[in-house]
Amino acid sequence: MIFYLLAGILAGLAIWLWGSPSPSRAVAPSQELSGGGTVEHLEPLPLVLEMCATLLETGLPVRSVLEVIGEHVPGYKPLTKVARALELNVSWERAWAQLPPNIQALEPSLRFTQMSGAPAAKLLRSAAQTERTRGLRQAEARGSEFGIKLVIPLGLCALPAFVCLGIIPIVISLLPDF
Repeated sequence: MIFYLLAGILAGLAIWLWGSPSPSRAVAPSQELSGGGTVEHLEPLPLVLEMCATLLETGLPVRSVLEVIGEHVPGYKPLTKVARALELNVSWERAWAQLPPNIQALEPSLRFTQMSGAPAAKLLRSAAQTERTRGLRQAEARGSEFGIKLVIPLGLCALPAFVCLGIIPIVISLLPDF
């Protein structure tokens, strides 16, 4: 009986230790913005990159693309501040400096178009595909990590049960009667 209690405590401890998400993978239900508000839903970066590519293909300048995305895509409202800063001739780096990291991920892809004036729709679509691939690789890594972490609690639960229900009765049956 004590053996089962000890096995249960060890299994619970293992699940608690290995089941808690690491800070790098923790996903908050609401994300803080630099303006102090919270956003419940943030569109994925590859989708926003595709939107930017489509808007650039229509002939809009980068400033207008940032303004449209900031006004109409949930979670990207700070891009309107970047568009206004660029309109006031603030440097590119300074305009993007105060944004949250998840929105700042757009900056490298749009920098080329802003600095060179070259059409960058293909570049943005390529960046979107790269982000999708990176997200897929991260999901695969988390899936394989889950399989590895699942072995320890299952082993702590199944091995004592196998010993108690499989090995001990056989050993007892092999002992001579006294």
